Amino acid sequence: MTVAVFVTSESDANCLISWGVRIACAEHSELLVICPRKSKGKRAWKSLEVSSQGDNVLFGAVFDVLQNLDPEKVVLKQDIKAGIESSDLDRTAIETRELISPNPEDAFVEELGGLDVQTLVLPAHVPIKGASENEMAWAQKLFKIAPCQVVMVRGNPPSFNSPLRILVASHDETSSDDLYAVSHASRLAKATEKSQVTVLYVRPDDDVVARQVAEKHLRQLERGRIEKTITLGNRIELADSFTEGINRLPLDEFDLVLVGTRNAKTIGMILREVGQSEEGGSIAVSVARVAVPLTDRVWGRFRSLVRSKVPQLDREHRVSLVDRLQDNSKFDFDFVALISLSTLIAALGLARDSGAVVIGAMLVAPLMTPLVGMGFALVQGNTKLIRSALKSVAFGFTVALLIGAFVGLLLHVFAPHLEISLQMRQRDAPNMLDFVVALASGVAGAYAMGRPNLVSALPGVAIAAALVPPIATSGLALMMGDFLLAGNALLLFFTNIIAIVLGTTMTFWAVGISTRVSADGRSPQVWPRYWFYGFVIISFLLALFMSYVNPVDPAEASSERDARRGNIQALVDL
Repeated sequence: MTVAVFVTSESDANCLISWGVRIACAEHSELLVICPRKSKGKRAWKSLEVSSQGDNVLFGAVFDVLQNLDPEKVVLKQDIKAGIESSDLDRTAIETRELISPNPEDAFVEELGGLDVQTLVLPAHVPIKGASENEMAWAQKLFKIAPCQVVMVRGNPPSFNSPLRILVASHDETSSDDLYAVSHASRLAKATEKSQVTVLYVRPDDDVVARQVAEKHLRQLERGRIEKTITLGNRIELADSFTEGINRLPLDEFDLVLVGTRNAKTIGMILREVGQSEEGGSIAVSVARVAVPLTDRVWGRFRSLVRSKVPQLDREHRVSLVDRLQDNSKFDFDFVALISLSTLIAALGLARDSGAVVIGAMLVAPLMTPLVGMGFALVQGNTKLIRSALKSVAFGFTVALLIGAFVGLLLHVFAPHLEISLQMRQRDAPNMLDFVVALASGVAGAYAMGRPNLVSALPGVAIAAALVPPIATSGLALMMGDFLLAGNALLLFFTNIIAIVLGTTMTFWAVGISTRVSADGRSPQVWPRYWFYGFVIISFLLALFMSYVNPVDPAEASSERDARRGNIQALVDL
């Protein structure tokens, strides 16, 4: 296993190579220094020799740094190969290679998975999102998707033989990245005598036990100490923001501030606000994360593939979509009026056995918008929107069921000989086909609602979703004494809701909606993930239940329903 640095700028050469040597020495690994060279033709790797510097400024900067390193600590592999130096286990072996490609940065992203790299060292610039595409986009991409451990660095380390004073800062729930930062710091400190590691935990002073909570997290962070001979110093700062807590310390007493995180917003805050002095100098800052597990790498590739194929929503359309969903998901007079009229129309159409009237009721029904809003809220982590949408769906269902039952009561009084219609019977056997239709309706509704040019497709989605007719059917059936039909119609409505929300959630994720992070850069809330898992589990259980109770075969399903209906009627007669 090796430590790798990819040097794209001569200004980064000293920083990256110097830290790379320290990390390689601490991990008892070799160091691989890679330089890009743009050239037309096929991608190729080539050994980078001292003689190949020529007029290439980047290659010259790299070898200037290598030649100034302590020869008692490092040795070039090319010198060993040429017989100039001998292999020495006490020295870090350095290999220099160039990657030749029309676009070397993108080529390195693709090639990294095939290299035997344990730790990748990348440059960190301020701000991380402010650099140009050509200069920093590849580094951001690598930090996210590289399978190995990744360390971003800014600023040069002290001389190799000088003690290293490291401050490891954390501010959230103890994660694998935090533990890796502590272990990484302890290895760096072990490599040089008299080095020191101080662990800092920052949290808001929002509770009487805030300090006790911080002490608990410090004890958890100590588990990351790999080198037991290194004593960790502990510090606690109660501050409103992470960077404020770090900057309260006398940072001139440290050589490196190290943070374990993969949150882009937190990284940007650290690089902008930590260690910048008024005189223009700065302390070295590093951000580290653990290797990406195989499952996460597969998921990341799948997400990148989906989002590269599906057109993404731009910022303007996202803002417009949120405004429309929030306005139209409210349980107000307009919503009550539409749900009431829709249920009334549906109930009368069901009683008259008129498919055209039932379709008209579907077009009037306002339930589709709050369901789409629920899917959007789950992806974005929008608690305000999901509360509003849940309220509208719950109250809308109650209003619709009461109106359906009231119409059924009137029909029972004034038309006692009215029987269950064919339109009502069609809601008597929800099965897997209904679930798939509702899922596809949710996908279509979310996609059309996010694209202004596809709004014309929404009436068709409303018809396919068929949300109000099952509720009206349930209300009518209750008053007519057919409790099995009433229950099956409610099952159909519940199935439609689950499938539509699941479909809208997947669609909004595919078009680029992501969970929001808090203003101070802390990790996003995890409740949307658990809610989504809940919808998936409920969908699976519904699929099993409907496959058993209501088979897709019409003849088999009809005979089973008739048998159950007879059993229920016998119980009612008793």
